[in-house]
Amino acid sequence: MATVSTPLAGLAPTEAPAPSNLDQVMLARQMFWHNVVREMLTGLSAMGQARPELFDGRMAILTQGGERIPIGEVFPMFACALIGTPAEREASVAVECTVFRVRTPGGEVFTLPLHEIRALHTLTPELVKQLEQESLNQLGDEESPPTPFGLAAFKPPARQQPPPTTPTAKPPG
Repeated sequence: MATVSTPLAGLAPTEAPAPSNLDQVMLARQMFWHNVVREMLTGLSAMGQARPELFDGRMAILTQGGERIPIGEVFPMFACALIGTPAEREASVAVECTVFRVRTPGGEVFTLPLHEIRALHTLTPELVKQLEQESLNQLGDEESPPTPFGLAAFKPPARQQPPPTTPTAKPPG
């Protein structure tokens, strides 16, 4: 361990991890995160049986690639350890609950290993209600033009052209 002095006079020096140990610290943190995600997804799998109404897309997985995958159903691919030789059991335990199958509310299916999961995302009930209300408000305002979305929000609005007039026939007179 390398010794590092504290910036305040009179305090004893503290030991900082040597550069070779930083790799071990990073691996330990990564393993800890994988364990957290594994336990959360395994718990969500069990909760999905008891409270399926929670799995309407308000909970989601954020991948390393930045994709948000809404959870309609989730379950571990390798949930149980195998019985066999010690080597087979060890290999089985090493991969237990490390890959999850996620079905979205829309019917898409994703198979994700733990190392591809960056975060778990949840919408609060208040936000879900607010989004529902805004959606209902937009449906009720059919007379008003829709609010631009995405890149359309940065374009100037199109000028409204008056509807073409059709010539009317003159009554015989």
